[in-house]
Amino acid sequence: MKIALLLAVVLGASTAGTAATPAAAAAAAPAPTVAPPAEPPIETVEVVGERPGPSLWRVSKGDHVVWLLGTLDPLPKRMTWRSRQVESVISQAQEVLESGPNVSARVGPIAAIKLYMQWRRTEKIPEKSQLSSWLEPQLYARFSALKQRYDAHDKRIEELRPIFAARRLYEHTLDATKLTSHNDIQEAVLDLARKHHVAIVSTSLKLEDPKGVLTEVGEIPRAVEINCLEATVQLLETDITAMQARANAWAVGDVDALRKLPYPRVREVCIAAAATSPRIKALIDQAARDWNTALESALARNRSTLALKQIYDLIGPDGTLAQLRARGYVVEGP
Repeated sequence: MKIALLLAVVLGASTAGTAATPAAAAAAAPAPTVAPPAEPPIETVEVVGERPGPSLWRVSKGDHVVWLLGTLDPLPKRMTWRSRQVESVISQAQEVLESGPNVSARVGPIAAIKLYMQWRRTEKIPEKSQLSSWLEPQLYARFSALKQRYDAHDKRIEELRPIFAARRLYEHTLDATKLTSHNDIQEAVLDLARKHHVAIVSTSLKLEDPKGVLTEVGEIPRAVEINCLEATVQLLETDITAMQARANAWAVGDVDALRKLPYPRVREVCIAAAATSPRIKALIDQAARDWNTALESALARNRSTLALKQIYDLIGPDGTLAQLRARGYVVEGP
């Protein structure tokens, strides 16, 4: 595995789709075996035909324009996406700006192998313990019921530290409900950019000390990791229907419905857990600053640019669109 991909996974774990709810962590005895409650059939999302997603936001200064496409996590797994508006914009754009950074680290092959082994150790609960010994019985019972429902055969998840178990449980649940967190929309946009020979721009995140980053990940306090897992459990217990409604609203371009649907603060708890590492916090902050800088630079440099960003980062009260308005840009859109 390339070290850049390895460390991108570390950052990805800190942005898992989890709800923000405070939880008190406590040292617990192993939980008793709990039979999962009877569950209704798993509902799935079925999106038929081509779907355009939301219209673009137009941000301008003078005769220079950035068009912003808001992406969503999760989306229907087998959705066919095609936006004639996006393709038209790309055909006339000078650049397309990706939504996140390219992560890189300069290490040799021997160091990469050592880092991979360190990563594998970091993922696991120390001393070959199990999640049941880290979680209080009630939380472990809730976690086990979800695991039993969405992937009963996954034994490895029991060995993972809570922040990594949270991500794994989330992905299993999405898979079972025909949703996906993979950024297929961005890949489709980049394919269109290549088709029209439009330059693709991304920010970069260079890791000067990847070993130190992984060491700090391994030192995240147990309590805040458990907060992340509990938040994820609550999300998956209560928000599947809303996830599906948001996915369908995005697919048909209904931004008003997206604004009205209750949306959990999906990342704060798990980002806060990862950000107890000073290096991880610095990387998260740098990634946000660099994307904002790249956006304004593209707007100043190009007559037309298309940029991608998670839609709730755009439309929130303190989101990208509000910040751009506050800095004097003209913002128009759905």
